Amino acid sequence: MTDVTTAFDAEQALGQAIAARIRDLRRDQNLTLDRLAKLSGLSKGTVVALEQGRANPTIGILCRLAAAFSLSVADLLNEHPSTVRLPIERTETRRLWTSAKGSSAQLHSSTSGRTMFELWSWVMMPGDAFSADAHSPDTRELISVSQGALSVVVGAHVVILSEGESARLVTDQPHSYAAASDVPAHFTMAVLERGGHRDPGHSSTAAKIQGPVP
Repeated sequence: MTDVTTAFDAEQALGQAIAARIRDLRRDQNLTLDRLAKLSGLSKGTVVALEQGRANPTIGILCRLAAAFSLSVADLLNEHPSTVRLPIERTETRRLWTSAKGSSAQLHSSTSGRTMFELWSWVMMPGDAFSADAHSPDTRELISVSQGALSVVVGAHVVILSEGESARLVTDQPHSYAAASDVPAHFTMAVLERGGHRDPGHSSTAAKIQGPVP
């Protein structure tokens, strides 16, 4: 079995798991498809496709869905989030993005709850790039390059980080990462995003008044 086939199978399995998780969370929180689309900033068609397992979510979509459900990405991916808070807890590494050129992004650890504090490792292959939509207001990222060189774009701002260099970003606007040399760029990323902000008109009482969701 090739690495490409393995990655495809893992992506398909993730898509099916996320589909079931979205359905369960949406019904648990008594959200209609229209309401979830509005909270997440996604189209209703995209939400339907994700819930039916006909589309695989990108990292950006996972972040939007997690914020809409007032969860971290890790809790969104975990059907049974841990409720026990110990001084030390093991976490499971998940590969959440791969490209045809071999680039990848892995989520190693995340806090539980509505505030997303996450630790990632990335590999960007030469000629490859990853583009992301705007995160929630005032989302912060810390990036450190361990190998190669990385081009980082946030809005109209561009910086090239060489091996051993780091940067802090405010990613509440469109942003992207790309290898900036002829060798793969390896970097780590920490993300702090305060998700789960719903408008004042939505409350648990209002949700109950809506009645059953589809």
